[in-house]
Amino acid sequence: MTVPSDAMLISEVEEIEIEESYKKLIGTASVRFPRGTVIRKTIDHFNEEEAAANKVLQANITDAGVLEEVRKETTVASSKSFSIGQRIRIYLGYTTDPSIANLAKTSNTGKSIYNDANTLNQYENAQYLAEKAMNIMFDGYITKISVDTPVELHCENLASALKQITCPKVTIKSKSTVNDFLSDSGKFKLLKGTGISLHPDTESQQYDLGAVTLTPDLTVADVLTEWAKYGLHAFVTEYNGAPVIAIGRSYFSNAKKDSIINATTQPSQPVKILFDYHVASNDLSLTNTDKKYLAVEAEGLSSDDKFIHLTLLRNPKYDENSESSDKWRVVNETKLSKKAMKLGARPLSKSSDRVSMNLYTKIPYHSRKIPITKEELLEEAIKYFESYNMNGIEGTLTLFGDLHLKTATKVELVDNRYPGKNGYYLVEEVYTTFGNKGYRQRIKMPYCIKRIKTENNE
Repeated sequence: MTVPSDAMLISEVEEIEIEESYKKLIGTASVRFPRGTVIRKTIDHFNEEEAAANKVLQANITDAGVLEEVRKETTVASSKSFSIGQRIRIYLGYTTDPSIANLAKTSNTGKSIYNDANTLNQYENAQYLAEKAMNIMFDGYITKISVDTPVELHCENLASALKQITCPKVTIKSKSTVNDFLSDSGKFKLLKGTGISLHPDTESQQYDLGAVTLTPDLTVADVLTEWAKYGLHAFVTEYNGAPVIAIGRSYFSNAKKDSIINATTQPSQPVKILFDYHVASNDLSLTNTDKKYLAVEAEGLSSDDKFIHLTLLRNPKYDENSESSDKWRVVNETKLSKKAMKLGARPLSKSSDRVSMNLYTKIPYHSRKIPITKEELLEEAIKYFESYNMNGIEGTLTLFGDLHLKTATKVELVDNRYPGKNGYYLVEEVYTTFGNKGYRQRIKMPYCIKRIKTENNE
């Protein structure tokens, strides 16, 4: 880790909260500092004369009995110490090495990271921080600052810069791809100058967007957020240490290459979560589910650039011995207009009954084929229904912070006591906290990619 010469280094905080999800382009963070937090400004050159000049200039004992020392290169954090739009990077981690843990503290010789360059260089050394102790858990910009002490910062990740980039006026009536808009070799290069590029894995997929219309009233962030409504999720991650935009579709069972599961470069083996070691609090509930109460809500784009919606259920009256019996049931279909009927459109369902979906587990499906007909969408929805894995897990899992999990990461759950939940999952949301209650990560992972079969759950 190389700290810029004009960076401010702060190693004491009261509370940090970080929220990210592949369903949200812009992740957020908040940082609260205790009163009297000291800021150490790094400098390029530090010799013995400068070290001598950094001796304590003034020492006061406050009414609360706190010793305040004023040094030449240190300041007490206040709202004026920060500015809107300022870059912020948060490192978090554990260490069991006392030599690392004590670096931020004042030693018996009076040396600390605030008044001694050698100690500061040790603290910034990548061998200590990156490899042994800390990971970058947030990288972005300050968007709000409290006006009083203690100081509180509200931040957004690097995608916040995309809210400042307006789109050109574009109308594409034929097919277009994600690469046309976001790739460095594309037609419009919407990420140019933002410091963020398109993930190579995303660039290789050639995602089809169909017809697209953009106006200067839209920002790049608006466009990527709008794509998420149609099952094409964009989020910030990193590739070879650089920030990138990764994109993937909402496919989980029988996932294709364009699935969110394959949107980023994953480790060769999923991150293993051991219930008897990594879990701080288990708020998961494991329930038995039945595909009789599963509903696929499918959506696709027709040739006239209008969305087709249909809801697919299993037919409870299906008789496999009867040729006239239908296995599937399309319900709550939008009524066709007389004009559409004259043009040859026909409803897919044979019944006009409306079905209450309160008892059903609804899963979304977005077709990648553009354009698509209702019949083709129904066929895709049936295949998706048959391959969908009913995992039966709801809720969240709170972990100790040593796994450094990110959104869209594959994990392997291993619970020797209750093996029914064992399997490979995709992390949807990550809520990271660091403060007086320790370092924790609360994750949501509702999508089981693959079951791990054991003697108890085969």
